[in-house]
Amino acid sequence: MFKARLIAILILASLGFLGATEFDWGLKYGMGSSNVHGSSEAYELRYDLYKHTPSTVNPGYVIIRSKENSSGFSQNAGVYASLLLSRKKDSLKLRSELLWHRYVYNHEFKDDIPSASSLLLAQTFGDILKGRIEGTVDYITIPVLLSLHQELSEEKKTTSFQGAFVYLGPSLSFLLNQEQASYGGVSAMDQHVKNFVENSLTDSDPATYYSSQKQKVGSDRFVSTKTDLVIGAGFTLKDILQFGIGKDEFIFDFRYTIGMNELGNSGIRDALTLRSIMLSIGYRL
Repeated sequence: MFKARLIAILILASLGFLGATEFDWGLKYGMGSSNVHGSSEAYELRYDLYKHTPSTVNPGYVIIRSKENSSGFSQNAGVYASLLLSRKKDSLKLRSELLWHRYVYNHEFKDDIPSASSLLLAQTFGDILKGRIEGTVDYITIPVLLSLHQELSEEKKTTSFQGAFVYLGPSLSFLLNQEQASYGGVSAMDQHVKNFVENSLTDSDPATYYSSQKQKVGSDRFVSTKTDLVIGAGFTLKDILQFGIGKDEFIFDFRYTIGMNELGNSGIRDALTLRSIMLSIGYRL
């Protein structure tokens, strides 16, 4: 967290120092959708079950793999700063942002059939699974973007529309928090395994019982940093509220963020990335 703040402060301070030509900054908020992608994007729900007897421990397992993913509601909010680099027919700007960015994604289980290592486990946990796992991940994100802006004639500068722009650049993100929640059959499956283990400890043969361990996969635990490629376009409007407060200038943009590095940090099914599509509005201060 300290590292993210330090980098952001250095970027904004540098832009402010160089802003003798043209420097602007403001607030922004965006919303859209996000999802996981990659060869390990399917979630593998695996329970390792161990049968304990007086002389041996026999390992077993139950595995169910999700068949598809669905998008979740993504948000970001923070500040931006922009510095003019050159102005000719169009203008080139360097833009940096400091954002809180939340990704949400869903692993969907739809009529998925468990695979088990023994007949007993197959009969016990053989029901068709319907449910989902929802993942929520929060980052501090610092994009650094090159932005090409449309230059208007003096006559058009007096209108509300202040030109369009496109931008491209890398982004560095630092993990703040990661959570998961289970719904439907997935939550019921967790309880089913727990009940099976507890019942084995209280049956007629106390010398034979089961224990369990739920295996973590890549989307259960992400690495602490990620890099992205950010591509976007937008336009600027001014004097749309007519309040006479501040600059009354709003920036609208549509952005696609593509994860560039694998995020999984479990050792199993780690090959996945995050992507998001966002529609944002910014207010120049």
